Amino acid sequence: MKTKEYFLHLLSSYINNNPPMEENSIDWNEILYLAQIHSVQSIIYISINKLKNKPPIYDKLKELFYISVNLSITQDVLMKNVIDALTENGIDHMLMKGYILKNYYPDKEARTFGDIDFLIDERDREKCDAVLKNIGFEFVEEEYVKEVWVYRKRQVTLEVHTEIIYEKLFFDIDYRNFFHDKVKNKQLIADNTYELKKEDHFIYLLVHLAKHFYNAGVGIRMFMDIAVMLNKFGKELDCKYIYTEIEKLRLTKFANIVYFICKKYFNSNIDCRDITRNEENIIMAYILDHGIFGFENKDYFDILYHKNDDSKLSTIRKRLFPDYEYMKGHNKWFYNGKRIMLPYAWSRRLLGHLLKKNKRKEIIDKLNVAIKCGNDFQKHNNILNMVGLK
Repeated sequence: MKTKEYFLHLLSSYINNNPPMEENSIDWNEILYLAQIHSVQSIIYISINKLKNKPPIYDKLKELFYISVNLSITQDVLMKNVIDALTENGIDHMLMKGYILKNYYPDKEARTFGDIDFLIDERDREKCDAVLKNIGFEFVEEEYVKEVWVYRKRQVTLEVHTEIIYEKLFFDIDYRNFFHDKVKNKQLIADNTYELKKEDHFIYLLVHLAKHFYNAGVGIRMFMDIAVMLNKFGKELDCKYIYTEIEKLRLTKFANIVYFICKKYFNSNIDCRDITRNEENIIMAYILDHGIFGFENKDYFDILYHKNDDSKLSTIRKRLFPDYEYMKGHNKWFYNGKRIMLPYAWSRRLLGHLLKKNKRKEIIDKLNVAIKCGNDFQKHNNILNMVGLK
């Protein structure tokens, strides 16, 4: 068995609670590397812990596993404080993504995540801001996006949303309003704490996966999330409703590829059409080679700046002088800025970057990428066409 195939086998063994096969001709350093770029170190550790002959990376993975356990405990403690504080102040909040998904895994500590995401009503934004700061969280202004405010305390990062999808993605679909309807049907799980209905959370995970795939690529863990939900709720999920909603979003082809991967590699019980062996090999290589968010081993900025086929001049202009919506959506100090103040905002932003050495270098590097076109964006666009996202 090849190393990448064995990596997938270890992940599948974990999800399905099966002992993995013993293999001697494996590049264990590559297994460790893949585990790290896909953020599945704990899952690989638990899986290989069932092997009779422990591999040379066992001790390293064990160390990473206990780091993950400690982080998970810290996240749970601090998030309980957050939920208690929000509830005490009458702020409704909806949990989603990793903080919910971890409970569907055989070991919740194994499903790591960098940020804890939850949704609040936009009318509660300032009130929530005060509550979080009062319990010791600091607002991270450099991460500012109008719809997502970021807070940090020790090792824990919160992403507090007022929209769960807010970007313009593909096919000119109004994802913002599409998910407004889903949020209206959220389910109360405790006092002021909510979750999406299982089917709507599943749809959201598919769209979230598609968003990351579209932007730069996506690793295997997001496919595992889909597989874990299918394994846990497959018989309960209203598949007809899911298929209908996915069709509205024009993501039927993409969803079928996701289902195919989950069925073939994680034994998920889901109906899907086969894809060709050539398509499967290309897509799986793209998933495995580039890590959890597609940033590894390729030029992300080449993809970001050129995938829309803008001219070089247009690309440079957009980098130096972003449009009004971008400026007010990504700079807290310009949140309520008038359109007439846009030249001032550009000047302040550019001057702020130029005065910081690291930002100055970042601008130069980005402009260099904008001027030249590499092969990564072409490859990415070809993959997007293959999976039905373009």
